[in-house]
Amino acid sequence: MRFKKTFVWFSMLAILAAGTAIFGISIAQGSLDSSPKTIQPTSPVLGVPLQQAGYLQDEANTIAIVRAYGDSVVYVTSKTNAKVVQNPTPQGVPPQFAPFFGFGPQQIPSQEDIGSGFVISTKGYVVTNYHVVRGANEITVKFQNDPTNYKARVLGAVEPLDLALLKVDVPAGKLRPIPLGDSSQILVGEKVLAIGNPFGLESTVTQGIVSAVRLNTGAESALIPRVIQTDAAINPGNSGGPLINSHGQVIGVNSSIFSPSGSLGRQAAQFAGVGFAIPINLVKTYLTQMEAGKKVTTQEILTRPPYLGVAVSELTAYPKAIRARFHLPDYGLMVEHVYKGSLAAKAGLRAATASKSVYLQDSRGNVTTLGVNGDILLEANGVKLTTVNDLRTALFSAKKSQKIILKVKRDGRIRKVTIVSNP
Repeated sequence: MRFKKTFVWFSMLAILAAGTAIFGISIAQGSLDSSPKTIQPTSPVLGVPLQQAGYLQDEANTIAIVRAYGDSVVYVTSKTNAKVVQNPTPQGVPPQFAPFFGFGPQQIPSQEDIGSGFVISTKGYVVTNYHVVRGANEITVKFQNDPTNYKARVLGAVEPLDLALLKVDVPAGKLRPIPLGDSSQILVGEKVLAIGNPFGLESTVTQGIVSAVRLNTGAESALIPRVIQTDAAINPGNSGGPLINSHGQVIGVNSSIFSPSGSLGRQAAQFAGVGFAIPINLVKTYLTQMEAGKKVTTQEILTRPPYLGVAVSELTAYPKAIRARFHLPDYGLMVEHVYKGSLAAKAGLRAATASKSVYLQDSRGNVTTLGVNGDILLEANGVKLTTVNDLRTALFSAKKSQKIILKVKRDGRIRKVTIVSNP
C-alpha cells in the first residue's frame, strides 16, 4: 500500500507564484458549538474515578479523552483509477524516444492512499485534509472496532487551505462528534493529543505539547497565516486527524511533518518532534460553506476581511539597474495585483499595469514579470517593509479592528492609506 505524503508543506497550498503574498486571517466561528465539554475520568473497569483506580492525573485525563472521542477519529482511504496522461512530444524528439524522456502518452497506475479524519456532526460530516482525497474516484471511511468500509464523498472543500469535508452515510450510533475548540486561546506548552492512523496503524494516540504557534513564513503560504507546531508524534497517515487539547476539544488539523534531513514533502519523512497543524478556527471560518457543498477558491478567500488582498513583489529582487531606470526605491513592496472587493481595493491601492512591466530571465530560462508603476508599500505602522514577512508580521500582530497605516509611494509622491485589520 502506498501511503499519501503526510508532509504537504503549506507553501504548496496556495496557487500563487513565489514572491506573492496575501495577508490576514479570520477567526469567525462556524456553525458548531465550541463550548467546553466536561471529560469524566472514570475507570472503564471499576466505574470509579480513574485517579482513585491508581492512575495519575495526567494519565486519567488522557485515558478519559481517548475513551470519549477515540471513536470520533476515522480511517480514510481514497482510491484513484488508472489513467493515461498525454505529455506532448517536443519538436525534434523522435517518437520512438519520447517514452524514455517522459513524453507522449503516459500510463498512471491506480493509487490507494490513506489518511485520517474526525466526525464533527451527527449528520455524517467528517473533516480531513484535502490532499488525502484529492482526485479520488472512491473514498471510504472506517470507524474504530468496525471492519466495514463505509462509502463517503467530498461534500465541500477549501483546497487552497488543504481542507475537505466528507459526507458519510452510516448508522446514527456510529457518529460521535468531537467538539471544536478555540485555537486563538492556545498557550505554548499546553498538552495535546494526536489521534490518527500513522502508517496504517489504526487509532494510534500520541501525546505532546504545543511547541509553538508559528507565523507561516513562506511567501506562497499566506493563506494559512499561522500554524500550530507540536512534538506529538505525527507520521504519514496522520494527515487530517485531530490535534486535541486537555479539554477534549479539537484545536487543529494535523497536516504536515518536518523531515529529520530537513527535506520537504518526501514519503521517507518520519517523526522528528516537529509536526504542524492547521488552526481549527480557520476550519470553522469556512465550515458553513463546506456544509453547503461549496468548493471555496483562492479568489473567494482573498475578498473576505481581513485579507488585504494584494499580490506584491519585493523591490530587493529588482536589479539595481531596473530600480534606477524607473526611479524605484531600494526597498518596499511593489503592488502587482489588487483583488476585486478586497480591503486593498476599498482603500484605493493601485496595482502595476502589464504595459509597464519588465521581464527578467534567469540562468535556467525562467521568465519573471515585475511591475514598475504600481503603488509601493514602504511602511506599516512605522515599520519599514523590506520583505513580504515584514508586512505579514505587522498585519498579523494587529488586534481586531485596529487601524494599520500604510506609507505608500505612488508616482513619486508619498501618501498614507489606512486599513482596518479585522473589521
